[in-house]
Amino acid sequence: MNKRKLTALMAVLVMSAMAACGNTKEASNMNEVEAEHMESSTNILVSTLEYMLNEDEVQGEAEDNKDQAEEEETLDQVEATIYYGNGASDKLNTEVSTMEELTAENLISALSGHNIVSLGTKVNSFEEEEGTRGKALHLDLDKAFREYLKTMNKESEKIILASVTATFLEAYDAESITITVDGKVLETNHNTYEEPFEYAREYIKSPAESN
Repeated sequence: MNKRKLTALMAVLVMSAMAACGNTKEASNMNEVEAEHMESSTNILVSTLEYMLNEDEVQGEAEDNKDQAEEEETLDQVEATIYYGNGASDKLNTEVSTMEELTAENLISALSGHNIVSLGTKVNSFEEEEGTRGKALHLDLDKAFREYLKTMNKESEKIILASVTATFLEAYDAESITITVDGKVLETNHNTYEEPFEYAREYIKSPAESN
């Protein structure tokens, strides 16, 4: 109940009880026991209304604390742009994904939601370092990634690698990323990837295409 309404209700009821109590004392046929009973009832009524007011305040504070906690949790989250192909175009689509923390594991998980990597693909290690041309990334995945790529045709493989590359480079503001599998050079049915990957500009939509 609204605090203001409760306060007004308490005031009205207390005044009514006091008036009744006054009338009791003035009536010649009321004895002292009845007057004391009326006064006791008034005290109980006041205590009950005060309890209701306090309970309303506690509930209001709890709701405020909950809202504040949810707001702080939202502020702590980060956003990352996930690149992915949909098979209908040779250009990559994008989606802004919200996550609790920017990690290689969370990016791979978001990519798996668009079938860019298979479900259960694990990150063995991830490192960042400053190179002569800017920040360089090193991503080592388990064999599930390689086996997934081996089920793809050559063009699909390129789209997958372009998606992973663009997602990580933008998220970490890096210039290149080396992708390995279980610590070894990535080899597929179509290619051996010894060199670091950079943005595949031919797969990235221009601002005009994005609109």
